[in-house]
Amino acid sequence: MRTLILLTAIAAVPMWAQDNIPDAPGKATTVRICTSCHGAEMWSSSRKSADDWDQTITTMTEKGLSISDADYGVVLDYLSKNLGTQPAKLNVNKATSDQLVKALGIDPKQADAIVAYRTKNGDFKDLDGLKKVDGLDAAKVDAKKDAISF
Repeated sequence: MRTLILLTAIAAVPMWAQDNIPDAPGKATTVRICTSCHGAEMWSSSRKSADDWDQTITTMTEKGLSISDADYGVVLDYLSKNLGTQPAKLNVNKATSDQLVKALGIDPKQADAIVAYRTKNGDFKDLDGLKKVDGLDAAKVDAKKDAISF
């Protein structure tokens, strides 16, 4: 009985780790290649630059990983885009209208409204305060909440 429980737990680890890997083009290839030697938990929470991921894949090939040039490109692209370094957060109390447009995916009118609101009322303290801006698309703000600082 203990053996069955242990085997079930071991088999479940890769599935759990795969659930934490972002769904995006190249995921299946990356999981197939990168779990051929070890579990996804070894790399799925890492955040590296494209150059660092390239070096990691190169190191793995030196250790015996067999990967085609096409798969190498797919894996590197997937890891760089989905497990790359995190961009700096945008401080909505200091950002220009243009920066707000680019970072939040809002239109210039909404960005100008943010700047006007904070000029009139002072710095935003939190997400709820930001959402008080008249005409601002709260759904877009919520979607970008992890990229915002105050």
